[in-house]
Amino acid sequence: MQQGHPRHKQLSRARHEMAVHRRYMFAKKINEGMHSFVNGVRKVMNSVVNAIFNTLETETLKEKPEIKDIYSEMHNPKGLIQIVPPKFNE
Repeated sequence: MQQGHPRHKQLSRARHEMAVHRRYMFAKKINEGMHSFVNGVRKVMNSVVNAIFNTLETETLKEKPEIKDIYSEMHNPKGLIQIVPPKFNE
């Protein structure tokens, strides 16, 4: 007397292989995602470090630019004489 369908063993094995395949593909995608995340963080860190070094390597201005005080020029009339006390420390 036949106990079950003759293809039962084959179908059961196919279901098992599919489950293992799905588990493998899920783990593979998780691994690829983590790998791409780490690569992205590495690229960001490299660009930040390069930007910091590039700003440190820029040459400073040799002559300081003259800063004009526009506010005091507007509110000090040109006709008045400003008295500057002498400096005795020189």
